[in-house]
Amino acid sequence: MFKKLQKLDYWIAVPYATLSAIGVVMVFSASENIYTSPLFNFLKQLLFVLLGWGMAFLAFHFSQKELRRPSFLKWSMIVTIILLIFARLAPEINGAHGWIQIFGFTIQPVELGKVILILYFADLFARYPWHQELSLAQQWRRWRPHITTLFLPLVILVLITIMPDLGNLAITLGIIVLLWMASGVSRKVAFWLIVLGALSFIFLPEIIQLFHLGTSHSYAIRRLTNFVDPWANIDQSRQLLYSYYAVAHGGLFGVGLGNSLIKPYLPEANTDFIMAVATEELGALVVCAVLVFLLVLIGRLLYLAIRQGEQYRRLFLVGVSALLLLQAFVNLGGVIGLLPITGVVFPFISGGGSSFIVFSASIGFALNIAAKTKQPLQPNPQDVIAQKDYR
Repeated sequence: MFKKLQKLDYWIAVPYATLSAIGVVMVFSASENIYTSPLFNFLKQLLFVLLGWGMAFLAFHFSQKELRRPSFLKWSMIVTIILLIFARLAPEINGAHGWIQIFGFTIQPVELGKVILILYFADLFARYPWHQELSLAQQWRRWRPHITTLFLPLVILVLITIMPDLGNLAITLGIIVLLWMASGVSRKVAFWLIVLGALSFIFLPEIIQLFHLGTSHSYAIRRLTNFVDPWANIDQSRQLLYSYYAVAHGGLFGVGLGNSLIKPYLPEANTDFIMAVATEELGALVVCAVLVFLLVLIGRLLYLAIRQGEQYRRLFLVGVSALLLLQAFVNLGGVIGLLPITGVVFPFISGGGSSFIVFSASIGFALNIAAKTKQPLQPNPQDVIAQKDYR
């Protein structure tokens, strides 16, 4: 088992371990003024990191064939659906029902759902890829016999919607769309998808005004309206405004670890807004270094995806890259006001067990694929020419 560690891809493992260590330190610092002990949060996050590393180790040695078994995918989605139902029935937290409390620990099933859907759609699009030479009508005729296989994924998406958890819903849909595009969608279709998404974002204020959403009592809708005009209702927008203050106060070099003045006023300072605290305490330069580590990790995953000869492995690596990129973008976008605040955590830095363990499992699977990629070429023994070239 440990012999396989010789094939460990350090361009993935080192950034992952570095971000994990930074996350433990920042959770300790950001927890200083919240209702629980900083030491307790530090030890809990350290436990999550050790469990995450253990999960990554198991995933590193897990059989890739098992991940594609229809029974494994089916029962994984069923378990996810059951957990999401329990989470929906659980008491509301910050306007949503996405968490299950067990023995003092909090489970967020949507994090598991995102990775399960990556596994499912990577397999689905590998089996039934987009053929650019066919028209949309012909594509639909090819897909129609398999449309029933989308029932369980659709149930997961509906449950995420009714939590409501719009941030994770947007990330999940974004991952699925990117997987679909990576499976071979024509450039024309990809172009119009990008244009449609950009126009929806640009004209968000007009959409809110058109449907009179400004007077809505929905927690999710209020986040959208506060994003469009945070100064219209300062009381409801105080999370974003305090985040502005924290980022501005930190400047380039920060005020020093543990010296944040704004974190007592930031809700979920050790999870959703941990990057605001990190910017205030460590400065923009250190936060940029953190982003570089994350981008190196994502870039390595994409590089390995390009090198893959097997479509499933390529799509899985693209899916994990999309997960980390969108997760970081949505979190940072909320912190600096570029996107609505959604309660999405930053990969490997924010406190929390569900997200860290699930992200770690994804990294373990990616390392598994990377180790297979590093295996030397083994030509067919009957191919005499290939054997001579290989020697």
